Amino acid sequence: MTTASQATILLVDDDDEIRATAPLILTLEGYRVVTACDGQEALQLITEGKCLPQLIISDIAMPHMDGYAFFEAVRQLPHLRTVPFIFLTAFGSRQHIHLGRELGADDYLVKPFEPSELLASVRSRLGRTQEIRQQVERELSDVRRMLVQLLSHELRTPLTYITGGFELLAELLAQQSNQEDISTSIDLIRSGAQRLLRLAEQVVTYTELVSGFTKKQLDEFGEAIALSELVESAIGMAYPELRARNIALELRRAIDMTAEVRGLPKLLTNAIYEVIRNAITFSPEGSTISVHLSHEGPFASIRVVDQGSGILESDLAYVWEIMAQSDRQRREQQGAGMGLPIVRQTMRVHGGDAELESSPGRGTTVTLRLPLISS
Repeated sequence: MTTASQATILLVDDDDEIRATAPLILTLEGYRVVTACDGQEALQLITEGKCLPQLIISDIAMPHMDGYAFFEAVRQLPHLRTVPFIFLTAFGSRQHIHLGRELGADDYLVKPFEPSELLASVRSRLGRTQEIRQQVERELSDVRRMLVQLLSHELRTPLTYITGGFELLAELLAQQSNQEDISTSIDLIRSGAQRLLRLAEQVVTYTELVSGFTKKQLDEFGEAIALSELVESAIGMAYPELRARNIALELRRAIDMTAEVRGLPKLLTNAIYEVIRNAITFSPEGSTISVHLSHEGPFASIRVVDQGSGILESDLAYVWEIMAQSDRQRREQQGAGMGLPIVRQTMRVHGGDAELESSPGRGTTVTLRLPLISS
């Protein structure tokens, strides 16, 4: 975050002396100053991206575009609506001061002014802006934390009761009757409960990832873990699904078995499993999935290759978005399309990334990259 003393100040005045002396005063205090001789030039600097000010000081009576018109133009720019604005002018009447403040200016300095007056006004406005920003960030952080806690409790807890109670009921019913219709009903209820539980887990995980909660957990509890251990654990999780679909999995290593990454083991394992699970879902029965481990500069690479139907080119741009699923009209895909977005967010929180390559009829390759711990 930029501190008040490192802030960029845009000074707009057609007076050559002001444009020469005021920057000297401000620069000595550690500020970066950009100058313009009128509102039109200043607005051009902003719109062309040559200046992104944290505070603006502007004269009122200027050629081409006066201070009032410049102020109105700045306030039309969404990213500058909250930037402090100080009018600097020779007009010291109550009427002019009232007009400037009525427009929404934060302060009004009358020429000639003392250096101490200028610095006091700048410090006050920047300090207040920083206080407001910090307060907003604290409140946003509190809201995020409350949302994570709410989702975790209100989604996970009831579903845990449902699935646990259902399994107990299924055992009791199995002891009393072996009727086929009861068995079918139990399977349908179990499938629905598991689907809801998976969705709840995904919603909570994604919320934790995008809210910054996971990053804090990583900073505090991240640990070194062997890459091969993560991958083998993920494959173990996928084994029942591999067996059910009669799909073989080949693990190919081109990296040191002791290679380690730093992270949250459960989260990383789940991300790798999600990619393998997707490969299983879209692969034909009796096919083979390949998992390749390799070394790419400072990163470890996990590449999962399937022999599935592939993804339409028009859908490739959306695969990392929530609720986006390829060719859903022709294929029934249960789920909310949160798996791959969670995978990419997980990799990025850990300092890596995820990529996907696919084309219809040629299968899909998903590559996960994680920074290796230097030996």
